[in-house]
Amino acid sequence: MKSPDPTLWLLQSNDTGYPSGGYAHSYGLEELVRVGVVKDPESLERFLMKQVVPALFRFELPFFKKAHEAASAEDPDTLREIDAELDAWRIAPELRDASRRVGSQRLSLLCELDDAPWITAFRKSNPRAHHLVVTAIELRGVPVAEAGRAFAYQSIVASTAASMKLMRIGQIACQSILHRVLGALGSEVDASLEKEADGFFNPLLEIASLKHAYSHERLFIS
Repeated sequence: MKSPDPTLWLLQSNDTGYPSGGYAHSYGLEELVRVGVVKDPESLERFLMKQVVPALFRFELPFFKKAHEAASAEDPDTLREIDAELDAWRIAPELRDASRRVGSQRLSLLCELDDAPWITAFRKSNPRAHHLVVTAIELRGVPVAEAGRAFAYQSIVASTAASMKLMRIGQIACQSILHRVLGALGSEVDASLEKEADGFFNPLLEIASLKHAYSHERLFIS
C-alpha cells in the first residue's frame, strides 16, 4: 500500500472527520463543569494551561517520544511495555478506559489504511492499546517534533471541542482559547520531547474522573 505524503497524512489523521471516537469523551471536563470548577472561557483556559499543558510537558510528550522511536524501529515489544507503563500511571479507570477506547478505534482504522504486517500483529496482541501509543505508530513516518505537536494538538482540542457541548461558549471564544494555548506550547514541545517522563500528579482531574463514573446524568463517556 502506497503511503501518502507525510504532511498530508498528518493533516488527515488530525482532521475532525477522522473517526477517532474522541468526540464521546471529555476526559474529566464534564465533571469539572458540573461542579463549577470550569464555568466560562476564563476558567476553561486556566484549566488547559494549569492542568492539560503541564501534563503534556512532564508526562505525555516524553512518553510519546519513546513510543515514536519504538514505532519507527518497528519494535512492538517496546511498544507493549510502554503501553503497560501508561496503564499503571493512569489512576482513574475512566481516564484509562477513554485512552484505550480512542486508541483501539484509531488502531482498527490504521490497520485498514496501512497493511504493514507488524501493525496487524501488534493489534492482535494489543487491540486496546493506549491512544498515545497508537498515535506514535500512526505518525512514525513524520519527524518526532511534528508528530509530538500533532499529539499535543489532539489532547488540547479534545477539551475545547467538549467544552462547546458542556457550557455556553461560542466557536470564536473557543478558537481564541485554543490559539493562545497552542501558542503557549511553542518551543517547549521540543524540550519536553527530550525529557525523561517524571509523571504529573493531577488530583483535580483524577478525582473529577472518579466522580464522573457515578454521575446520574452524563453527556460523555468519560
